[in-house]
Amino acid sequence: MKVSVRKAYKRPYENPMAVLSGEQVFPDFGKPTDIAGWVWCTAGDGRSGWTPTRWITQTNGKWHICRDYNSIELTIERGDLLEAIFEESGFYWAERENGDTGWIPCDNVTTAEET
Repeated sequence: MKVSVRKAYKRPYENPMAVLSGEQVFPDFGKPTDIAGWVWCTAGDGRSGWTPTRWITQTNGKWHICRDYNSIELTIERGDLLEAIFEESGFYWAERENGDTGWIPCDNVTTAEET
């Protein structure tokens, strides 16, 4: 679905966590956030990022990611046009025309259905 940015957003950190399905992650359920459905996780290589809570599962006392995941967010400017691939807990996984992908807040964009 095509979306238009109505409010700019700046990526809060570089070098995001990227993990493959089944890899172990280390969630920090105590790290505060005002965004429901996300937990701060650290991968085995030490990189961290906000991760959808529904995408981690616990088996034998260890947490694993249940699908390939990258925590990269996109910096967006008002008027940018993007393709929203899917939505998860208030964020879209989106793609720019140049192929760059990342998470953007749903509240920062307008969809065709909303115009």
